[in-house]
Amino acid sequence: MDYSVANLERSENMHAALIGYGFHSSEARDLFLSKCTIKSYNKNEIIFSEGKNNENEYCLLEGLVHRFNTNEQGDQVTTGFYIEQSVITPHFARTLKGKSLFSLQALAETQMAEFPVAIFNELRYAHKDFQAFGQKVIEAEISKNILTDIAYRTSTAKERLLALRASFPTLENAAPHQIIASYLGITKVSFSRLRGEFSRK
Repeated sequence: MDYSVANLERSENMHAALIGYGFHSSEARDLFLSKCTIKSYNKNEIIFSEGKNNENEYCLLEGLVHRFNTNEQGDQVTTGFYIEQSVITPHFARTLKGKSLFSLQALAETQMAEFPVAIFNELRYAHKDFQAFGQKVIEAEISKNILTDIAYRTSTAKERLLALRASFPTLENAAPHQIIASYLGITKVSFSRLRGEFSRK
C-alpha cells in the first residue's frame, strides 16, 4: 500500500525522522518526500530478495526488519537487524552488479521510504544535506560492520547476546527467537538456555 506524500509531509514523525538522518533544512526534507515512495509491508513480508535486481535506497520509518541469506540447506541465516528511523545498508554496499547480496524481511508492520538510487546520487552532488546524509550513512555502516566483525571473532555467545540487547533492547519481545538465535550463531535451544541463565541472575 502506497501512502500519500502530501499526508506524510504533514507528519511530525516523518520530519523528525528526516532530521535524524541529517536533513536539517525544510527544503531538503520536502525534496526527499517528493522523490521517494512510502510503502508499508505486512509482518513476514519480503521487501527485497537476495540475487534479485534492486535499484533503491531504503529508510526504515516504522517497524522492524532483518536481513538474511539462504544457505545450501535452504535455511535462513540472519545477518542483521534494523529498527525504525534507521537506514538500510546503502546500495553500493548491499548489491553486486545491481543484484542484492541479501534479503530483507519485515518482522512487524513496517513502513519504508524507498528512493531510486540514480536520483539520490544526482541529489548528493546538488544538495549539501543529501551529501551529508550519504557520508553519514557510509561512515556508520563501515563502523558497524567493523565492530560486528570484531565482536563475532572475539566474543562468546553470551557476550554477543549482551551486545545485541544493548543495541536492540526490545528485540527479544518483537522478533522470533529462531531468528535471533540464527543471528547469534547458536541454536534456538542454546538461546533459550542463555536467556534462562540471565533470568536467574
